[in-house]
Amino acid sequence: MDPLSVLEKLAVAVVCGGVVGWQREARDRPAGLRTHVLVCLGSAVYTLASLSFSSPPADPGRVAAQVATGMGFLGAGTIIRHGNIVRGLTTAASLWAVAAIGLCVGIGGQAMWIAGIATLIVLLTLTVLRRLEAVLLPGMRVSHLSVRVRSGSGRLEAIRRALGEKGVEIESIEMSEVGPDGVQELHLRVLLPRDCDVTDLGSDLAELEGFVGLRCE
Repeated sequence: MDPLSVLEKLAVAVVCGGVVGWQREARDRPAGLRTHVLVCLGSAVYTLASLSFSSPPADPGRVAAQVATGMGFLGAGTIIRHGNIVRGLTTAASLWAVAAIGLCVGIGGQAMWIAGIATLIVLLTLTVLRRLEAVLLPGMRVSHLSVRVRSGSGRLEAIRRALGEKGVEIESIEMSEVGPDGVQELHLRVLLPRDCDVTDLGSDLAELEGFVGLRCE
């Protein structure tokens, strides 16, 4: 196996995984840039290793199957459940996708084109498609908000009132324990109007007493 060809494939795997991982990192997801790079790179290395076994009993296809199965366990680690709220499914899917991209990079040849096109499609799905949902799908959209506030009486009711004024409907609330710094995190599953901007919500909530921060997924 040509060392230069191997180096080229590993570099492509790092780039493809990094492109997807950068988008996840920018949105502060559980698995970000380094995780996606390592998954894509590892899949490529496993594929290159399997192709080096050229004896008749060897079956390179078994490595691809094992990578796909193993990604199920790694992806499950990014999924977080808070009561009725489940987060991290998209990140788990992106990890599964970059693993497949890494396999294509390791195979090389025409499969490199598949890896490049798949990387572009995954990136567009995570960015452009998210914005198109607000235009193509009418009515309310489901979102998850993580609101951090300092413990105190009336905090939850004030948040309910502020969100209600924006037309936001709260479906469920999960409260974490108060930390040593006196900050509590509220995990809300909400229905947002299509024209509702999360940035505006953060501005309104920032005016409430005890507000610390807001994160939307």
